[in-house]
Amino acid sequence: MGALMCWLMALVCTATLGQHAFAGDIVQEDQRFIALDQKFHADFGGSIQLWKSGDDKLAANYDVKPLEAGQIENAIQVVGWIEAEFKRYPAGFIKKYGPKKLVLANEYIYKSSKAAEKPFSPAFLYEKSSDSILVTVPSTITPSNEFLARNALHQTLFTYLLSDLPAKDSLIGLEHWKTIQFDEAAAEKEPSNWVFKQSNQRDGLFKIFWEPFDFAQINALAKSDPLLKQRVEVVQSFLHSLDPQFDDAFWQTLATIPESQRTICLNDLADLHSADQIKGDAEIQDDIRFIEKKWGLKVIWEPGSAAPPMPVKVRLEYSYMTDKKLSEFKQFIHLVREELCSYPEQIAAKMGVEKIYVLDTFTFRGAKIAGQAFSWLPRISFGYGLSSFDPKTPSSKEFFLRTIHHELFHLIDKQFSVEGGPIFGSNWNSSNEQSFAYRLGQPKELDQPAFYKENIKRTGFAERYGMNVATEDRASIYGRIMTEDKSFFEQLESDKILKEKTEKIFQFFQLIKKDLDIDSSNAFYTKIEMLQARVNALPVKDAGK
Repeated sequence: MGALMCWLMALVCTATLGQHAFAGDIVQEDQRFIALDQKFHADFGGSIQLWKSGDDKLAANYDVKPLEAGQIENAIQVVGWIEAEFKRYPAGFIKKYGPKKLVLANEYIYKSSKAAEKPFSPAFLYEKSSDSILVTVPSTITPSNEFLARNALHQTLFTYLLSDLPAKDSLIGLEHWKTIQFDEAAAEKEPSNWVFKQSNQRDGLFKIFWEPFDFAQINALAKSDPLLKQRVEVVQSFLHSLDPQFDDAFWQTLATIPESQRTICLNDLADLHSADQIKGDAEIQDDIRFIEKKWGLKVIWEPGSAAPPMPVKVRLEYSYMTDKKLSEFKQFIHLVREELCSYPEQIAAKMGVEKIYVLDTFTFRGAKIAGQAFSWLPRISFGYGLSSFDPKTPSSKEFFLRTIHHELFHLIDKQFSVEGGPIFGSNWNSSNEQSFAYRLGQPKELDQPAFYKENIKRTGFAERYGMNVATEDRASIYGRIMTEDKSFFEQLESDKILKEKTEKIFQFFQLIKKDLDIDSSNAFYTKIEMLQARVNALPVKDAGK
């Protein structure tokens, strides 16, 4: 029996290796991959290769998951990022000093790493002994990991350049570098803490140079910090010694924020009295004070206020409201007071919201935004863009009412949803049809119009927008619940999945009520329980799922 088991295990292992080898052969022979390799060689003098199971040197240091045939599209994207970033360097620099090989795999994990550690992907690792940079190609690509990967590439390349450098006898060498570093403990008080800490390391500072917003911060800080100024000069001098094209003009180009990443304020900041009537309106100011006191936050509304904090640096156009829209501003602020201040104080206190941004124009990535939850911030905030708000039109007023609750729900979801709860993870996803998967997070993400068309007959969604990701699914349902949307409640009668999801949201709020010991007489919970009873009483005509 033991011999038979050994034979079977060997057969399985051989088959698995064969599958990986076969998958690698498919990628290697794909005409798109061949064209990619040829272009990379022509532009930068290197080659693009796949990790193969026979690479003993890499296998000694890493546990490697090979690239699969289905990941060729992602490989093309990642190599496209690399080429785009390499083209930012002076002509001929990468061909002379860069890696001779990019070695692609789905995953590289150091064998010395703890078993629980999962590397960021995509990521780059330098192997100077083989003139290589190891490139991970993720199974799923998102805008955020593209942004992080592009920055990480520069850091890895600089480490690659430094790897042969002696510690002594060089300004960029570690011995001298340590004399111009700052005390880590002193950096805790710095307002730009993360950027400042990055500047303490040679590769971290180099990475900052390629991000114009951070580079601008570093240049500003260096004017009053002699050690930082020295560090910047040492790194730039080292690069100039390798290639004189790294001159002042080159650094000025890097420090210029491209049009595609600019934050544009559309207010006329020279008009100092554009919002005098708003400031002097007693009802508006009373509503703002009431909101701020109830929620312990700051309402940001005055022209000249800071731009809303967006998650990635792409073009943002914004403006705040002026007296020209006094009526719209007044009515929206009152809506916010009525809706937000109906929530129990226990929920408001737990949320820890820092700011609400009330804007006029709010355009991000070329799309107008009505609402945005800034849930990635250390203290959460949210904002509204009112350029299309028309309180005289019932549909517009209802839309912005939904938006108020929709954005707030994102923050409530983040704060109170816990593992095992009715809206957490698989407990929520299990309500969907088994064949459905949200658009974001799929191995190959379709654009929104194509995805919506492909899923046009799906049930279970209050809005098509909810098909993108579970958090938007929940928030779009909640917004419809809280505005008592007529078409939504009619849809519940014939949509078992949507009704099930709606009931889970009610269960979620009942758990919050229990955990925070909120009295049923609270106006918010009086409404929630009335709506819950209304949903429970609805007949469901279609029992299918």
